[in-house]
This record gives sequence, structure tokens and C-alpha cells, in this order.
Amino acid sequence: MGIKLESNDFVRVLTVVAVMAFIMVSVAYGITYIFEDGSIKFPIQPYYILFIFSIGFVISSVFFEKVRDAVYPYSLLGGAIASAILTFIITAAIGGMYYISDNGFKLLSSDTWVYALSICIILSMVLFNLAKHKL
Repeated sequence: MGIKLESNDFVRVLTVVAVMAFIMVSVAYGITYIFEDGSIKFPIQPYYILFIFSIGFVISSVFFEKVRDAVYPYSLLGGAIASAILTFIITAAIGGMYYISDNGFKLLSSDTWVYALSICIILSMVLFNLAKHKL
């Protein structure tokens, strides 16, 4: 009873891990970009942040209402929390892309990529095992 992997599965998993690592590095440098001067500077206009939050809130609220059967307003708080986290990640990723483009790719050492890839691989293995055992 082993896991059968085909050649395309390995390429897909490697692609997902690489994209997750890029997002992780962008968010890390985005947090640096946002709080760099000791004051908060947004990489995008605030109405874009509100737009991203509202779309995420609608999608996640529909998810919590339809899939999780949340009918009370306090049950929909999960949609607001998920949307706020998604909005922060998108804003920080955009800020990280600005920070990397301003300072060049020389600040991204091989250690940064190795750490990000190793964390993403470990998280992927944990999530794969959790999904396999349906916990």
C-alpha cells in the first residue's frame, strides 16, 4: 500500500513548492518594505486594499455559510478573519516585489531561497500527511 507518483505529479508538487517559496520570500521582504522607515507605508492605495478585503470577505463568507453551515452573524467572523489574512498577505507580497525591484536581486542570497524552499517542503509534507489521514 504505497503511494504511486507519476512523473507529472513530481513536477506539479515542485512547482507548487517553488511558488509557495516565492510568495513566502515576497511577504517577508514586503513586511520589511511596509515597516522600513519606522512608519507604515502601503505599497498600494488603500482603496485597493479595501477592494481585496471585500472580495475575499464575500468569497469566504459564502464558503463559511454554504459549506460550514454558519447561519449566525458571529459564525461569519471566520470569513472576516480569513479575508483579513488574505489581504495582508497580498499587500505584503506586493510590497515585497517593490522592495526586491528597488534593491535588486543581490539582496536575495542563496540562503534565503534554501530556507524558504526547505520550509515549504516541510509544510507540504505535513499537509500531505494530514490530508492522507484525513485529520
